[in-house]
Amino acid sequence: MQYTGGDIKRLGKRLRDSKGKHISDEDLDLLQAHRLSFTEPLFRVFKDLTQHKTRVERSAIIAFRLKRISTIINKTIRKPKMQLNRMWDVAGIRIIFNNEAAVRKMLSNIRDNYEVRGEIRDRFNNPKKIGYRAIHVYITEPESGKVIEVQLRTRETHNWATLVEITDVLYGTRLKEEGYDSNEEWGKFHQLVSSNRELEEDEANFLYKTLDKHDFISRLADTFRNNTSTVKKQWQNVHHKDKYFLIELSSDSVPKLSSYSDYEKAETDYFKAYKEDEGALIVLTSINKPSFEQISIAYANYILSYHKFIKDVQEILKELAVEKLENHNFKEFRKIFRLYEDIQANNIINILIERDDVTVKIEGELLRLESQSKISTKKRKEIKKQINAGIRGLINKHVYFMNEVNGVSKTLPIWALQTKSFLNKHEKRVDKRLKSIELKFDKN
Repeated sequence: MQYTGGDIKRLGKRLRDSKGKHISDEDLDLLQAHRLSFTEPLFRVFKDLTQHKTRVERSAIIAFRLKRISTIINKTIRKPKMQLNRMWDVAGIRIIFNNEAAVRKMLSNIRDNYEVRGEIRDRFNNPKKIGYRAIHVYITEPESGKVIEVQLRTRETHNWATLVEITDVLYGTRLKEEGYDSNEEWGKFHQLVSSNRELEEDEANFLYKTLDKHDFISRLADTFRNNTSTVKKQWQNVHHKDKYFLIELSSDSVPKLSSYSDYEKAETDYFKAYKEDEGALIVLTSINKPSFEQISIAYANYILSYHKFIKDVQEILKELAVEKLENHNFKEFRKIFRLYEDIQANNIINILIERDDVTVKIEGELLRLESQSKISTKKRKEIKKQINAGIRGLINKHVYFMNEVNGVSKTLPIWALQTKSFLNKHEKRVDKRLKSIELKFDKN
């Protein structure tokens, strides 16, 4: 399709005027053509930056995507002064490093090798109010002159960003697009979660009360538990030559993962899926040397089978529980401890997320492992050994926490018998649940 910059500028105005409704097929086709014009430049930059990131940190995750059609439309509406033909993040590459030092080194490499357009947005030094931290840099692809956005994140800041998007999915908020002020309760919650300092007691209390009010951990864990087996089975159908992934998240939060070796076919399917359901969350991406673990981290907000937050928040709850017990606030202590117990049980399932080769079914106190391919006896022993080591790690952390709790409970007044009884029963139940896990393979 032939078009000019003026055509795209006028398209942006029509999209803005439409408020995202009743967009003509002709305008959608033109928007898709504009998106696809970034494909080859994006491929070239992605290949080059993959080499650069490998020299900085071999294990860093690098992925690319063309901006979703719905997101482009929403951005033209949200930012009425922005011209569509000057939207610089239609094509984007995201690189996730282990630490900020690697992020800074990669930024230096980019500045040395590319023409940087506009201002470098350093959200590590100047985070958004809601807590977003990353570096966004816009570079010119030399051959085409197209502008490509590069996002540099650490694993920690990326985990936070995907948690914001998961909250949007589960609770219908618009935190990613509209920020802190769109929902002050959830805005403050994510602001605290993003903090790299130790929380004050009132802040930890707010975090806990928000979790409790919205039943956040249970909703998160139930969603992950329901999706883990489903998505892993889909992943096991991925061919070793496939490097493009279409992820569709339906209204019931169940993801559909399709893989492709042909990018054109993947884009055709993306455009078809969008037109069938314009409100669906659909992303098409490519990951260098993809694995299930990498795609689960890079697109946790679409895969919805694992998130590090569940482990991180458990440490905050432990400290808060001990404080409540020391202050004789037994009712709050018991509520926090129940939440801790729920997280501890769910962490068992998360141990399996690192494996691409097995899926899990939960049958009472039995974890039944399944595989679509034949697994040797030696491999089965290795898998069981690794999983059991993870479970032992959970037990050891639980025992350490309970020693601290029991140390405080010994000083409780005689009239606190209800709380002492509560602790005895819950400690036995958690301990029993962890120690009684049995692993069994289905025959294949």
